[in-house]
Amino acid sequence: MIGFGNRRVAIGLTVGLVVAAACTRTEDPVEHYRSAASAGTGTGGTGSSTGGKGSGTGSTGGKPTSTAGTGNAQGGEDDIGLAGAGGEGSVVVPQPPTDFGCGEPPISSEPFTRKALRAAAAECAQWHYCRLEGGARGLVEALDELSAAPSEAAQTIAREAYAQAFALTSVTELFQFGPYASQSTSAGKDSYQGKGYREVVYSWPLSSRCRVEEQVAQPSASLGSVLVSARGLFGLDYLLHYSGTDTECNPSSAAGKKWATLSEDEIAAGKLDYAVTLGNDILSQAQQLRADWSRDEGNFAPQLVNASGYPTEHEAMKVMAWSLLYMERDVKDWKLGLPTAHTANAPVSVAEAAFSGLKIQAIRQNLIGFRGLYEGCGPEGEGLGFDDWLTEAGHPELAQEIIAAYVNAQALADAAPQMDEATPAELEALYQAVKRLTDLLKNDLFGAGSPIGLTLPPGLEGDTD
Repeated sequence: MIGFGNRRVAIGLTVGLVVAAACTRTEDPVEHYRSAASAGTGTGGTGSSTGGKGSGTGSTGGKPTSTAGTGNAQGGEDDIGLAGAGGEGSVVVPQPPTDFGCGEPPISSEPFTRKALRAAAAECAQWHYCRLEGGARGLVEALDELSAAPSEAAQTIAREAYAQAFALTSVTELFQFGPYASQSTSAGKDSYQGKGYREVVYSWPLSSRCRVEEQVAQPSASLGSVLVSARGLFGLDYLLHYSGTDTECNPSSAAGKKWATLSEDEIAAGKLDYAVTLGNDILSQAQQLRADWSRDEGNFAPQLVNASGYPTEHEAMKVMAWSLLYMERDVKDWKLGLPTAHTANAPVSVAEAAFSGLKIQAIRQNLIGFRGLYEGCGPEGEGLGFDDWLTEAGHPELAQEIIAAYVNAQALADAAPQMDEATPAELEALYQAVKRLTDLLKNDLFGAGSPIGLTLPPGLEGDTD
């Protein structure tokens, strides 16, 4: 057994969320590629808020001054995406900590060179990974408290800690290069240095409610043998926010038959046991990720900065830039294209944050992560980013056009209601704003006409929508 325990206690907690209808189950062979990484060591981090920065054009490489605001925080105390995490509104509980000891976001003041850009991206990525570990540690602490003394207040605290960890992870979605990335080139990741931590921490859209319920009913002997569709934050989204006692598994399956023999208290206790296990695993993955980057252990950072871990310097730049394209497929096509009916087919069997309802929060944080890599890691985009490379290459207008599209998309996302409550017009407006941004990425920053020679990954070549 993997520490789920044999406790069968009555939890009796009220879940104040309306859960989406059961989704069909699909599996993707990619989720078989990696088992759990061993635990490492690491520390936590702190954050700062991000304001908006206005758009602008110019013939020089300077950053534009602020003319438009974005209301959210870049992983800081002002707004870490906690609202809408579920739980009873009448229960007053402390908020999870947001000071993780990582310091302020690193802002590079170096003049642009491609090596300096890689160094800035490496520092920014490590800062966000530090915060991810801090959020994971807070989540483990909250889950341990809930396990030790189940109560409505303890579950609300655990949900808030989950929302924080989910928000921090949503920012790191835009930093999928190096060990955090998968090795799938079709997904536009890092086939040279990727170790796949991301899919273990957060597997969406490889998500299966039945796979999670299999572990509730019949825990595997080793978590490393569990498919990623049943692990990480998706598993916790379901376990912490869905109190129903039904199962999506086929009644004639082994898990379905076992589930039918469990009482309501046994199901609730099994969910809590598996939630604790997943929380500890997420923390372990975050610690090992940071160890892989650290000077004392994996020492990946200089491999990126010096491009020694890649065939050529340009290949390192291209792999790093591919992280920006998360906004194209995952956000535009899947998170927004499906509910607006712009996307007909996608490998999505369960909507993102289907049980917690944190859909718009994820998109807000995805956009913040985009800015950190494209423009600069500072709270208002200060520092080196790909916009500086475009400017150095003689294309400041394109650099600022992409920033303007980002600012507009961020403002609309920040102002949007919860996606399940948004009108079709509101969803369409957000989709079109993100599409404006991703069209600039696909057609101008990348592709045959790229002024800095960036090609699209195989999975996006020929994508014209």
